[in-house]
Amino acid sequence: MDFIEHLLPELLDKILSYLTEKELVTFSKCCVKWREITNKDTLWLHHCMRRGWLRFGLNGDINRETHLNVKMSNIGGNSPVFQLYVPEETRLSPVCKWKNIFIRVHHLNKNWRKGRYSVSPLLKGHAEKVTALACNGKYIVSGSEDKSLRMWDMAQATCIKKLDGHLDTITKIIWKGNTLITGCADSSIRVIDSTNFTLLFSLQGHSGSVDHMTLVGKVLVSAATDRTLRMWYLPDRRLVNIFRGHTDDIECMYSHGTHVVTGSWDKTLILWDIEHAEQFHMYSGHNEVVTCCYFDGEKIVSGSGDNDLRIWRISPPGCSHILQGHEGEVYCLAANHHVIASGSSDSTVRIWNYNGKCQHVLQGHLGIVRCLHICEERLVSGGDQKKVIVWDYKKGVQMNIVHRHPSLLHLMWVNETKLITASPERPGTVAVLSYW
Repeated sequence: MDFIEHLLPELLDKILSYLTEKELVTFSKCCVKWREITNKDTLWLHHCMRRGWLRFGLNGDINRETHLNVKMSNIGGNSPVFQLYVPEETRLSPVCKWKNIFIRVHHLNKNWRKGRYSVSPLLKGHAEKVTALACNGKYIVSGSEDKSLRMWDMAQATCIKKLDGHLDTITKIIWKGNTLITGCADSSIRVIDSTNFTLLFSLQGHSGSVDHMTLVGKVLVSAATDRTLRMWYLPDRRLVNIFRGHTDDIECMYSHGTHVVTGSWDKTLILWDIEHAEQFHMYSGHNEVVTCCYFDGEKIVSGSGDNDLRIWRISPPGCSHILQGHEGEVYCLAANHHVIASGSSDSTVRIWNYNGKCQHVLQGHLGIVRCLHICEERLVSGGDQKKVIVWDYKKGVQMNIVHRHPSLLHLMWVNETKLITASPERPGTVAVLSYW
């Protein structure tokens, strides 16, 4: 006798809501009827929500994620490719959306954890080293010292568009919607239509290389080696404000909401209020260049050539914690709501909490740790000697080393399924690794 026939549907749903995902799977294997009962979005949405996986179905749909078109063998069993097999002739209903998402994300995270990925052929075309990268998940745009801008189709590993016209090295790329914005060492900013790769307009005003840019709504904020920040209102194509405050070159920039933080070779950070077009506060304390920064609206985190990181209060302004431990310059940092990760020339990555305590020292790199990416599930670090490492930063352990990374790297872009790097060598190349 099937006992669930005697339960009210509401009571059955309540009982099933207490089961873990493994218990749900076991329950569904008993018979077709029980499988159909568990094939409900309400049940699997709960498990996706509990694991923080809602973004895979709301911000982007992993059910439509495609694999790289890469011919490769799978002798080592390391293919990341996922195929959900459902017979064409079956009495089972299609797998519901959130169960499908749960299965796919579980597989994706397992790929990252076990080091299962495919490597696309190197993207070659730039004559000089690649100095800027942007990606929308399907296409890559790269800028180079050869003054050209290229668009690459990741699935086919081919260059599909090229734009000449920059007069010097392309230093920065922002990609939003159908618009590309490039910063250039020729002191110009160019706004480009990404669909046909044509120049829409350029912005002139800086007297040095435009190395940093960020968008605050419809306002573009740029920083150059002329030590100024400039606000450009893009719909009107006009300069609306010039900020002066730093006494040396600006080395890093980070934005959150309507505020922008900049760090400089003058050893200071400045928090700028873009909405009210004013300097909010200057933070002093580092003894060397401020190399990297992060801002979440409540606090600023900075890394410096003095080997230290600092956490700064917004109100009242001041330094709340000094994070000491690195034995070399701090080159990069990444942070989320829980932890701060820092990479250094001492070849280590350190994980800190916001009380200033070092929780883990991650060792495995040779040379400088140059790039970091953090998300809820993992930390990815890139450094010298072609080394890319995936970490479980919560436990402080290494998941795997990307042994088949094909080139040196100095730039890195990471999303849920892809890892993209650019080489500092000439001619310039871009490497694409897919964990899907």
